Amino acid sequence: MTIPTVAVVGRVNVGKSAFFNRLVGRRNAIVDDAPGVTRDRNMDTCVWGGRTFFVVDTGGLAPGTEDPMQDSIERQVRLAVEDADAVVLVTDVTQGVHPFDQTAAGLVRRSGLPFFLAVNKVDNQRREELVVDFYRLGLGDPWPVSSLHGRGVGDLLDAVVQSLPGEGGEEPAGAGGELNLAVVGRPNVGKSSIVNRLCGSERCLVTPEAGTTRDSTDTVLEHDGRRVRLVDTAGLRRRSRRMEDVEYYSTVRAWRSVSVADVVLVVLDGAEYPTQQDLRIAGKAWELGKGLVFGVNKVDLGLDRDLWRDAVRQRFAPARWIPVIFHSALTGKGMDLVMPTVLRVGDRREADIRTSTVNERLREAVERVQPPAPRGRPVRFFYATQVGSRPPKLLVFVNRPGDIPENYRRYVENSLREVLEMDGVPLKVLYRARRH
Repeated sequence: MTIPTVAVVGRVNVGKSAFFNRLVGRRNAIVDDAPGVTRDRNMDTCVWGGRTFFVVDTGGLAPGTEDPMQDSIERQVRLAVEDADAVVLVTDVTQGVHPFDQTAAGLVRRSGLPFFLAVNKVDNQRREELVVDFYRLGLGDPWPVSSLHGRGVGDLLDAVVQSLPGEGGEEPAGAGGELNLAVVGRPNVGKSSIVNRLCGSERCLVTPEAGTTRDSTDTVLEHDGRRVRLVDTAGLRRRSRRMEDVEYYSTVRAWRSVSVADVVLVVLDGAEYPTQQDLRIAGKAWELGKGLVFGVNKVDLGLDRDLWRDAVRQRFAPARWIPVIFHSALTGKGMDLVMPTVLRVGDRREADIRTSTVNERLREAVERVQPPAPRGRPVRFFYATQVGSRPPKLLVFVNRPGDIPENYRRYVENSLREVLEMDGVPLKVLYRARRH
């Protein structure tokens, strides 16, 4: 099931970016008092109430102004709403109902989507008394929030999550053992050429011009009796001041393709060392619990593989556990390794690990490096069991989980990952208290 998308819209300088940052839990969007700072969309994931969804922060609406970017912003906002599953309209209690709020409210109503009216900057009781004025927008009950302090945001998120499609929970297995493979990367790194090599036919348009693939296209193939659905996604660019509307749409669809994938093949350009954007793509796929494989393309141009691996591992901590394939879509060299590696990672992601095996490996790790004993009270490990898959989740029972330092947690996770052969899979280890 595709991860849902929530669009955050509103006029300029009402605090949409601060609201976005509050939802995603990090300062990704620019926050500034100057109106119109957000010219593009920011996109990230939010996890609330056991549900994961994308949040899209849009540019500020200021219809009729002399801002030369306004026409583009309005088109981009419409595209964001068209591709969303719910919409949050953010307004500013300190400025009251503005004519631009009325324009935005009309856009939200016409969308036919579940919508929520967030009245921002409600930081005290006096301002809360002003919220009633926003009933004039005709969007039902306003939600008083403070993006700065977090006030009321949780209640709003509870309602937003209830409106989203799907039930959440553990990701369903592919029908009939089919594996979904998303092929992602920056523009012009050779993604479509790689898909063509894997398929053995020209099923995707391939040209030297960056950004040829404007939307995601699916191709189903069989490899050693296994069905694999390939998704060749549009190139994921860094944000730019003048991102084309169609490119924005492609980027949203590309991230949603990642959300339904079992394994993500991140295609990198062997002609240069990995960029921050390459690692951001990989990090997001890893964060979403996807199997991950690095495919370094254009090796026919010549590169030092050891230096290349070192460059990735220095800048992306999980890289030591991620398979790296060096290949050339042009000559076919190394391409025979792609599908076996992808299928192996996909199988590991769905692994059903015997409880006895988990506990034997956990006991070996604990005996090799003794747990900490803060304040003279040792942490005791009792037993572990698998509680989920896609990706695998292990639950470890200990006497005091709060006393386990982060470095020892990493040691346990890395030890289990190594002996359970979980390369390419974001193994998750959870801890729970048990007294006896």
